Amino acid sequence: MKLRHLKIENFRGISHLELELGDTTVLIGENNVGKTAILDAIRYALRGVRHRRGCVFNAYDFHLSETASDPTSVPPISIQLTFHEDQPNGQNQKLLQRLSRAKILQVDNNGRNVVILKVGAHFDPAEQDYVQNWEFRNLTGNTLTNVADSTLQAFQNEVSYYYLAALRDATEHFGAKGTFWRPFLKESQLDPETRAEIESKLAEVNDLIISSHGSFAQVLERLKDLQQVISMVGGEDLVSVDAVPARLFDTLARAQVNLNSDTGAKIPVNRHGEGTQSLAVLTLFNAFLQTWNKGEPIVALEEPEAHLHPNAVRALWHLIEHIPGQKIISTHSGDLLSEVPSDVVTRLYKRNGAVVTSRLKDINLISDDLRKFDFHIRHSRGELLFARCWILGEGETETTLIRESARIMQKNLENAGVRVVTYQTGISLDSCLKIANGMGIHWIVLADNDGQGERNRQIVKSHLNGRQEQDALFMVPEKNIEQHLCKNGFSDIYYGLLGDQPRQQVTAQPQSPEYAIQVANALPSKLKTHAAREVALAMSNCPRPVPQLFKDVIEVAIDLAKEP
Repeated sequence: MKLRHLKIENFRGISHLELELGDTTVLIGENNVGKTAILDAIRYALRGVRHRRGCVFNAYDFHLSETASDPTSVPPISIQLTFHEDQPNGQNQKLLQRLSRAKILQVDNNGRNVVILKVGAHFDPAEQDYVQNWEFRNLTGNTLTNVADSTLQAFQNEVSYYYLAALRDATEHFGAKGTFWRPFLKESQLDPETRAEIESKLAEVNDLIISSHGSFAQVLERLKDLQQVISMVGGEDLVSVDAVPARLFDTLARAQVNLNSDTGAKIPVNRHGEGTQSLAVLTLFNAFLQTWNKGEPIVALEEPEAHLHPNAVRALWHLIEHIPGQKIISTHSGDLLSEVPSDVVTRLYKRNGAVVTSRLKDINLISDDLRKFDFHIRHSRGELLFARCWILGEGETETTLIRESARIMQKNLENAGVRVVTYQTGISLDSCLKIANGMGIHWIVLADNDGQGERNRQIVKSHLNGRQEQDALFMVPEKNIEQHLCKNGFSDIYYGLLGDQPRQQVTAQPQSPEYAIQVANALPSKLKTHAAREVALAMSNCPRPVPQLFKDVIEVAIDLAKEP
């Protein structure tokens, strides 16, 4: 039985959200869009709320929809978790019997066993304080009755939930009290004979150190003077020095993990770099789950890529795959996303002030389109799925000049969440628009005004979803982008790149309207990218004005990205 559905209402930045969860779910999205809130909501439900007394939620856990919102008068928090089997007649019959005796087990129309837990909180005017509540529900959403107060903790004990936050301090996690390190230090794993033998050898090593280190004799002699002031029992054995802990549990408590440095020296893990420490904690977490966890845990990982080099991030996914249990992972890394299977990715974003989710697996892509998406976008430019808006252009010329135009205009595309995507190379415009609409990414298209451009126009019209064509499609007035640039003050750059033979194709005079078109047409295809770089340089250094078409595209894209 696994957690398959999560419903959150009025919790932090989330007013209403429903999320389907697979065996692995990777959450992506901007900061403050709700990824951590989702992980915390599950933690509150499975670990925080243990009874009806007190309240683990605070005022800032309530959804404050506006500046003047008062937590004492806003709608209550509700977090509902639905657990069910993937197939009828689950394997763990003993667990099902316990849940049935607790009167919380139900069977859905597919014959699968289901448990629905809802926890929440609200402000109680009578008590003038926040109070928490919990209940188990039936399949229609009504409260199950005759459920004992002890049932919540009994159910929580059946569900293993582990949460590894983004801030991973090796000093804390590898300390004697670290949640995942402490179980490995238990001396109870040793039988009494072995423990006695180890402690005997520790005593021998300690005696050898003390007898060899002459300065300890002075300390021992002077400390015996204690009994001249206060009465103490011990005689000759009144004072002793443990250079090595004499008891096994003391030795184990001081155990530390070392990692080799570049020189081969063994350095404690907490003295390595942040990336190595973070990765070491993650591997410790994996070791703990492999060794100590019983059953199928729910594992929440927040930004597992923290502090790691991009190359290490790409290799990280193979480690994560081997962590046991149902995994819910939040990430900001396009490099990690490049290694994640497409069907586990869920994007969180905001529409009209509310948090919305979209899954790649729900987008209707044929296998060939999916293959192209994986190769040209997810593997090569995974960060595109984090964008708020895509500017879709046909080739490198558009990509180069839009970026440079934005810089000259002092418009920060990256900060605005705008990315430029080339759609003619490898992946079709139709596939790009399906992905953008399916994942909640705004988009606009810049297209040539030729036969292919007209076909692209028809594709755009099929994906408008209620938008106006003039707000989504910008077509070059001329046949292509090269002609447009030549007609807008850059024909000298293009003419300067022509060899003797191509120049013979230019018969019009520079003052003629045909001149710019002939120059653009004479440029060999292999020089188009080089010409774009020269145009960008000219706009930057002369300066020459940015063409109005590029200004319009950039302004519209940034405005779309600002939409709530």
